[in-house]
Amino acid sequence: MNSREHNGSRHEAGTLTGPEGTDGRPVASVVSPDMSVDTDTIITAASEAASQNQVRQERRQRTWTVIYPYQPSDGHLEGNALEQLLAETRAYLSPQDVEKIERAYELANRAHMGVRRRSGEPYIQHPLAVALILTQMRIDADGIVAALLHDVVEDSDYTLEEVQAQFGPAVATIVDGVTKFDALAGKSGASSGARTSASESAHTEEAARDLKSRLRSETVRKMLLAMAEDPRVVVIKLADRLHNMRTLGAMPPAKQQIIARETSEIYAPLARRLGMGLVQAELEDLAFYYLEPERYMRLAREVEEERRKRQPYVDAVCSAIEEEMRRAEIQAEVLAWQKHLASINRKLLQSGGEVSQLHDLVSFRILVNSDHDCYLALGHIHALWRPKDGRIKDYIATPKVNGYQSLHTTVFCLDDRLAEIQIRTHEMQRTADYGIASYWYLRERGGSRLSYREMIAWIEQLREWQRELPQSADDFIEAVKGDIFQEQIFVFTPKGEIKDLPRGSTPVDMAYRIHTDIGDHCAGARIITSLGDSERLVTRLVPLDYELKSGEIVDIVTNQAIHPTRDWLSFVRTANARTKIKRYLKNHEREINLQLGRERLDLALKAAGAAGLEALRDEDLLPLANARKYQSIEALYVALGRGDLPVEDLVEQLLPVLRERGALQKAEAPTGHSHPELPAPATGPALNGHRSPTAGTETHTGEKQPVPGVATRLAQCCCPLPGDAIAGFLSPNKGLIVHRQDCRTLQRFRERVKGRIFDLDWSQVKTQSYLAPITIVARDRAGLLRDVAAVVSDAGINMTAVSSTTNPALQKAVITATMEIQSVDQIERIFKRLLQVKSVVSVRRNLGHRAGQSSKVSSRAGDEGMFSDSPGCSSGK
Repeated sequence: MNSREHNGSRHEAGTLTGPEGTDGRPVASVVSPDMSVDTDTIITAASEAASQNQVRQERRQRTWTVIYPYQPSDGHLEGNALEQLLAETRAYLSPQDVEKIERAYELANRAHMGVRRRSGEPYIQHPLAVALILTQMRIDADGIVAALLHDVVEDSDYTLEEVQAQFGPAVATIVDGVTKFDALAGKSGASSGARTSASESAHTEEAARDLKSRLRSETVRKMLLAMAEDPRVVVIKLADRLHNMRTLGAMPPAKQQIIARETSEIYAPLARRLGMGLVQAELEDLAFYYLEPERYMRLAREVEEERRKRQPYVDAVCSAIEEEMRRAEIQAEVLAWQKHLASINRKLLQSGGEVSQLHDLVSFRILVNSDHDCYLALGHIHALWRPKDGRIKDYIATPKVNGYQSLHTTVFCLDDRLAEIQIRTHEMQRTADYGIASYWYLRERGGSRLSYREMIAWIEQLREWQRELPQSADDFIEAVKGDIFQEQIFVFTPKGEIKDLPRGSTPVDMAYRIHTDIGDHCAGARIITSLGDSERLVTRLVPLDYELKSGEIVDIVTNQAIHPTRDWLSFVRTANARTKIKRYLKNHEREINLQLGRERLDLALKAAGAAGLEALRDEDLLPLANARKYQSIEALYVALGRGDLPVEDLVEQLLPVLRERGALQKAEAPTGHSHPELPAPATGPALNGHRSPTAGTETHTGEKQPVPGVATRLAQCCCPLPGDAIAGFLSPNKGLIVHRQDCRTLQRFRERVKGRIFDLDWSQVKTQSYLAPITIVARDRAGLLRDVAAVVSDAGINMTAVSSTTNPALQKAVITATMEIQSVDQIERIFKRLLQVKSVVSVRRNLGHRAGQSSKVSSRAGDEGMFSDSPGCSSGK
């Protein structure tokens, strides 16, 4: 590969990587599309004379050229940079705007006269390069003027008032926003264009590491505030960082690592959140190059080798799509688009696979002129090739929060190879490339699809978080990275509003996102999802710690009697929720511990045969409080709630008093951590690894007495059934939550909540129904899910959730469902019926969070070993 191949083309139209110099290194000059003709056509000397088909073919080839772009550069701009800038702006701005930009350049040039960057070039080249990047995004004149002046106030005698007098308040506001955290970036060495100084060399690498966390924290704080003032501030900062990364080779290796890491962790994810796909991709690749140069180059070679192998396939798919669009009379442009190297690297690390195994190494894009054409094209693609189930996504009807719109589908094409196809308009493509930066250009043309109002609302949310997030530098950075920069899910409110949350978020996180009061009294959520691969929707109640999934409709359930507890901190995902929970606990710590202490003592007394707190008098408790140096009974309860005092000690001292008064309901046994005074658990044969409900104990029908006065409910993480060994977890808000004793969730909390977990017997639990998750393994066939659902429905059993997956290679289907039953007998009966369904191989109870054991499987005779990888199946030996 020759040295000039590195500028090829994942950044096609309006590429952010400019044309190369004679030495093959990228430079910062930018070739932009002619927006008045075609938003995605690169105008070069070669392509101007070529036919449209030749242009498409060249662009497709460029897309597949492996990129070795990020060799150290001196940042030199080819030719007359000012003329390049003015030529670009004349293409879409008025003569008055161009004249304003020229005046801004003259002021910046005077301000930076005689100053040079570390690379040795005149400093004015840096603001010029940043302005050129912004012209490619087609940002407005005020944004370009601010980019030219973004270092003037900080680095010269010019004041913000002078800038405002000459260029207006909008420019002054943007420059001020950039300047507010540019000073900190300069202190941390975050700008590769910083002036060379004698003091800088005195900083050791260790000192730089010590400062990094605090400086990054302050930089991000100021960025969030500045973004809320004017989004163009962050667009300029991203362009500024992009040019600094392109010229990072002029910096010492230690500084390169610091800047590249900050770029990877903050700036690139921020570009993604703002929908600036091209900026994100180049920042990620540049950071990857400097952080892991050997892996970067090795991966680039592997991708190049794979490109050569796949080129005939890519050309064939593009040709087939183009022919189909012509037949359908849809005016379309078809492109092949390779993932950038950092994205490929992430995917390989997640999957543990190889480049040759990535079916989406390249995706295919169809650019059309209207929304209607998008859906029309999708229909023709599905007529041409079979779509893969569950891989069709409509981001046009439901855009992402950053404004991204497109239709996505994955199809089996050309020898049943999977291909990802994205269909969008040219305008949607511009929004996907430049995100919020597209707003100003599209606004002038009256066609903006980017919801600027929603974006501003999101930025205002950032400002609110900024006020609430931790003051510690480390905590702040981790919170910001978790809330803002990590992968997001998108859920809906019952009214259809979209809420974006970090992956792993719970109903509590969403409740706090809506309103603090809703979060403080969140009792759970109703989730509305589709039933398997059908169009039927089901509604189910989920607990507070349920992990929300993209596409779910979430209706938050509130209860004024509910309030935050320390347990919530163990499962909430967002810093916003965590901060508000901690604030509530701090403000209400005493009353929470008071309530919790009363509940602990109440439950322990009832388990010992007393009537709970009702059986106690003040004169019973006051001596015990005084003996422990507590000034009041309330202080005693607070100590119990805080865990300072074992509840068993108090019960042991209170039982003789209650017995003497005749306040015990039954003969008590010595108290202990496991409460052996409770009825002994049943023993007998196992059902799926647990005791049978019919061995030594009646099947629970509701006649048994529960723990007196304490509300009980069954945990949904392990779904206990009568016959399982169970334990109760006392929740301050929800009463007694019944878990299987081998539940991993219960085990995780056991050490942290001593005194709140008790062994139980089913005679103490009262409920009208149970949830029973099951897994069905079958040979895949048409109508399988329908037949399974019919059998369950005919048995009078409700399914609260169902999903299915298939393995075409093994012709295997796995159906997971949750059934609502009234007795365990129903499980045995339904298992027998399900095994009679055509092609069903095995049925088992799904034990979910059970630790370290596998469940017993009911299998059709002779079929046990047909799927070697099916969970719980025997080998057939």
